[in-house]
Amino acid sequence: MNGLRIAWTIAMHDVSRELRRPVAVSAVLLFGVSSLVVLRLALAGGGKPGDAVLAGALWVVLVFAALLGTARAWATEREDGAFDALLSAPASRSAVHLGKVLSALILTLALHAVLVTMYLGLFGAPPSLGGVATLAAAVALADVGFAVVGVLVAGLGLRARGRDLLGPAMFLPLVIPLVIAAVTCSLAAWDTADASVPQLLLFLALYDLTFLVAGLAAFPELAVE
Repeated sequence: MNGLRIAWTIAMHDVSRELRRPVAVSAVLLFGVSSLVVLRLALAGGGKPGDAVLAGALWVVLVFAALLGTARAWATEREDGAFDALLSAPASRSAVHLGKVLSALILTLALHAVLVTMYLGLFGAPPSLGGVATLAAAVALADVGFAVVGVLVAGLGLRARGRDLLGPAMFLPLVIPLVIAAVTCSLAAWDTADASVPQLLLFLALYDLTFLVAGLAAFPELAVE
């Protein structure tokens, strides 16, 4: 319980810091909104695009917005030189890592909520309430995966040279299974794919849990001083 309390404190500190100085959040949000507008203009030229195209276009924006957002998980500690001090604090490194995951998840969920809402306004919603619920569940579970993978990758690259390139190079391959399942769920939400949504959601949940456990186990050993 003490570790969870520490993790929550770290998460709230990071979220409040981003809200006080929302430069990075605003930049990621601007990127996402601009991408949706560009997609709308590009796809409108050929008439109304198919639902399968729209579902794929949504995830292009969400994946790259998540990549940009989670890449800043350790940015403040790196810029201020406070990473070593954080590791020396009287708290387990697993709790520190979990706190970073929680803060990244909260910010990613908030950003994606805005982007998905705008997407639905520009391109239209799934044809049924069940489809809307499926899309919401897929986005939420995918965001957990983006957070756990993004924070782990960002933490591992803190001391590496060329980390600005290393992060995307590691993040994108690791989330490919996640994106495939989430896109398939979205296609099912628009009734353009015959897929077992419960199995796909279960896969997303197991993926999230696997990388969360892996991060909690690996980060204390890999974040050496």
